[in-house]
Amino acid sequence: MALDLAIRTEPAGREHARAVELESVERSQWNERFLVSLHDGAQVECVLYRADTLCVSSQVGCAVRCPFCASGQRGLARGLELAELIGQVEAIRARGAALARVTVSGVGEPLHNHSAVTAFREWCSRERLGMSLTSSGGPLARLKEWLHAPHNGLTLSVHAGTQPVREQLVPNGPALDPLFEVLAAELPSMTRRRRKKTALAYLLVEGVNDSAAELDAFVARAEPLGLRVHLYAYNPVQGLGFARVSRERYEAAYQQLTAAGLRVMMSSQARIEANGGCGTLVALRRA
Repeated sequence: MALDLAIRTEPAGREHARAVELESVERSQWNERFLVSLHDGAQVECVLYRADTLCVSSQVGCAVRCPFCASGQRGLARGLELAELIGQVEAIRARGAALARVTVSGVGEPLHNHSAVTAFREWCSRERLGMSLTSSGGPLARLKEWLHAPHNGLTLSVHAGTQPVREQLVPNGPALDPLFEVLAAELPSMTRRRRKKTALAYLLVEGVNDSAAELDAFVARAEPLGLRVHLYAYNPVQGLGFARVSRERYEAAYQQLTAAGLRVMMSSQARIEANGGCGTLVALRRA
């Protein structure tokens, strides 16, 4: 059943209203996926993880256009407004969810919608909701700001150890050399708490970035930083031509990274489910 909810906020001292229509489209053991219809007819998706963590979208589409990801297949239409970000949270709350955390890791590149996402972070803080985000890392000037910002976690989608593979998987994100140069320059001036809130993500895709050599190249870049690494299992999207590695290959990659000294987190069950994994959320433009 769809829920039509008028959201009223006061960003910058002005009352602002938007209508958000929320409809549950898929439920599994750990996750529930929702279609979010926006005021202009555009649609994005959000996911409720484990009943207490909401993954929200920040844009209609995505300019990074990772080829394995459903979110950017039709390019970027626009960024979400603050009220539309808040609307996703309030609509889920209205359904009875007792949220503890929000992650801006759905459709879109959060750093490409900097003003609205920054205001949303401030709103989440007032609401006592821990807010984290996932980013491809660009623009690098924005990344520098977010590394020091009071968020609950920043995960950088790297997915490669060499530049050719980075260009294949994250074609419109910052190149690996300048990305890791920014991290190396900024981490020493960050508090220990800020550093602990920063992580790297590596999404294993069969036959693309799962070779021992590619993982070794990633280790060479990541190990000096001392950051935690999230090793994600890919959930295939129909029609995109990319496949998940076997469980044996996933575990071998985990062993390779940990043996090299990295602190690696394996995919949770909620991440493994097909309706909650990285790259599976869809954006639809206005007709």
